[in-house]
Amino acid sequence: MSVKESLGKAIMDKRTLIAIVVIAILWRAGISWGGKIAPWGSMCSGIALFVMGWALFAYIYHMSRGLKGWLELNKIYHWVAVSLLAINTYVIVYYAMRWYRLATKMEVEVPLIDFILRDIRFVVLVVFYCVVIWLAKYLKKVHGDYMLLFKGEPKA
Repeated sequence: MSVKESLGKAIMDKRTLIAIVVIAILWRAGISWGGKIAPWGSMCSGIALFVMGWALFAYIYHMSRGLKGWLELNKIYHWVAVSLLAINTYVIVYYAMRWYRLATKMEVEVPLIDFILRDIRFVVLVVFYCVVIWLAKYLKKVHGDYMLLFKGEPKA
């Protein structure tokens, strides 16, 4: 097993994905503690979502390029990639607008409900990315099963 495959399996592991979600919740609780939005906290959150989303998009798109002759499965991969593209575009627009507002002030006080909604939005996006990672494992397994059916059982 190559390093690339073992890293992929480690990332797609249920425990890793749960750890990512728990870290996201703890992160948001930590930066929300004072009741003010600091630009550094927003930058870290936005960059983390940006990297996670676009890396996942690249991975799904790369997996779809490897499918030759599997039209239906290829369509599934492409629509997952289109969904990720839409969510990633939302993340870019949301954080660009947020950083623009924060650029003029060091810290911003917001109502508690707005603070809670921002935390929920961040955690929901992380959970979405984790679910897509989890489902990508099954899409890869389906492709492997199709290849097994197409090429036949390996002869020992």
